[in-house]
Amino acid sequence: MWRWRFAFVLILLLTSGLKAQELDKVLEVKANACEKALEGESPSSVRVRAVDKAVFLGLKSLETLDQDKAVLNDHDLNVMIYRLVDDYVEDLSSKVTKSEEGKVCVEVSGYINKANIESVRAETYGRRGSQDDDGAVAEIAAAVNNEVKIKPQNTENLALVYVNDLVYYNGAKSKKYGDVLKDKIKDNPYYYLTDQEDLADYLITPKVLKAKVDALDPTHKRLQMVVALEVSGLDEDTQTLVQNRFILFSTEEDEQDIAARLIKKLLDAAGADMVRKIEHKEQLKLEQNTLGRTISE
Repeated sequence: MWRWRFAFVLILLLTSGLKAQELDKVLEVKANACEKALEGESPSSVRVRAVDKAVFLGLKSLETLDQDKAVLNDHDLNVMIYRLVDDYVEDLSSKVTKSEEGKVCVEVSGYINKANIESVRAETYGRRGSQDDDGAVAEIAAAVNNEVKIKPQNTENLALVYVNDLVYYNGAKSKKYGDVLKDKIKDNPYYYLTDQEDLADYLITPKVLKAKVDALDPTHKRLQMVVALEVSGLDEDTQTLVQNRFILFSTEEDEQDIAARLIKKLLDAAGADMVRKIEHKEQLKLEQNTLGRTISE
């Protein structure tokens, strides 16, 4: 075993340029996995799924994740690990160890930086905690804000917000999801929704930046969705508010239905963030006009 680990360390030094003092900052990722071909599936596609599965298993077996296995439910743990799989495994290599009778087996090796694990762990627990507490926190925050905010006294003080149709990564557009966002942010005391883009103080463009479905095995799939709101009017430059989620679902479920529900969920989250930012800016303007100074910053 020690010879094998020494060889791995030597490979890292020679191929990835890591210095000896940096080796304690990374963890080895190594595993084997097999996948059976689905009907009509090419060998290369089967290999991709096998590699993805092997990397997942290699990460899941790391001792540093034992603490997370004891705390997180299966869904949250899997989402956390797939985040690491997709973005943080480095110098990944794979080789086919078996390919026959519609079955492909692979062996993978690579490494992952401990700091990246900590970063994704913090992201996971932060999202998990916020989901648990969102309702209570929002209710408290709304009550406090209603007490201390200076609010517009007439419609002339209301900003105008224009919402574009949702734009997909391939250039297609959807009025339906633009309307979903409008319904989320309407009836706000600080602004009106307008249908005249040239009059708007804030211009909102919702976008789907990524929608990727991966087959994990014959019965499960994973959907990654990235939704963004491009907001002009908050600063000199356009701000981009991004929401990113993974969903694991059964192959028996309808992909389009899963994707539609996730888009709405992410638009809700991004829309809430956007509303807070617009309200904050409009509040500062009102404070300056009313008091001659700002008290919110």
